[in-house]
Amino acid sequence: MLTSNPFRSSNGQPLIYGHRGARGVLPENTMAGFDYLRDIGLRGVEIDIQLTFDSVPVVIHDPRVPMQLARDAQGHWLPEPGPKIIDLTAEELLRYDVGRLHPDHPYGARYRDQRAKDGARVPRLAAFLDWAEQVPDMILNIEAKSFADNEGLGAAPHALASAVVDAFAGRGLAKRCLVSSFDWRVLRVLREIAPDIARGHLTEEQPGPDCTIFDGSAWMDGLRLADHGNSLPRLIAEQGAHCWCAYYRDVTHERIEEAHDLGLAVNVWTVNDPADIQAAIRMGVDGVITDYPERALTCLAAQDVVR
Repeated sequence: MLTSNPFRSSNGQPLIYGHRGARGVLPENTMAGFDYLRDIGLRGVEIDIQLTFDSVPVVIHDPRVPMQLARDAQGHWLPEPGPKIIDLTAEELLRYDVGRLHPDHPYGARYRDQRAKDGARVPRLAAFLDWAEQVPDMILNIEAKSFADNEGLGAAPHALASAVVDAFAGRGLAKRCLVSSFDWRVLRVLREIAPDIARGHLTEEQPGPDCTIFDGSAWMDGLRLADHGNSLPRLIAEQGAHCWCAYYRDVTHERIEEAHDLGLAVNVWTVNDPADIQAAIRMGVDGVITDYPERALTCLAAQDVVR
């Protein structure tokens, strides 16, 4: 367990992370979104990474080219989810325009206020890290997208973890980076090959098909709650992790206090409603991941935070 943790709040206020850059404001996981975060003075950014067929780490969430935001080289919307990212070379992936949401797709309806940036491309992780080197106060939360329940959708955990380590080589960025994943196999490999890189265990406990936390879950890398007093924070802390990255509906003040007592930081995702943001702040979280970072900053400024 940790004796000190750089991702814990030091001033009684959580760090705000822009989710996928700033998905509610600008196209997700694009350089335009990252620039926006820098320009408004945000100090946290969350992105997703996967590997292409030629083992290039790229910043994209979905395992397939997403029909809700991708247009082909002729400018046509995809009629269905496109090829798997792992089956495309980086050059092939970068031919897609991801600069606006499909107006007739339900996903587009969720983010009606998102501003288009036609011509935006999926960034390579290297380009994102080049950008991060120019924003020295930015905390980086890099989610490694691995698919424990359908391994054919992406790269093997060892390949993905190794690509992250290689990307950081010689950059001096690792000390302000948290690598998170729902697939805890990636985090185990990362602990083995680069123990100095901070790790965050992503969790979803709500009942339903998206739940990842239960004994026997493919996402938990063979770990069992029953072996840790049925305490999720204790299980995560005993893996030497820095952060519990929880779905915001799964945390309580008592669970956050337990995590803090164990040395963990607690980040919650993806919190967009002002009332939910305020509730998370009051409960004492260390980080709030949101599609609307200015909305969260407003909530933070308006609330007297007491730990």
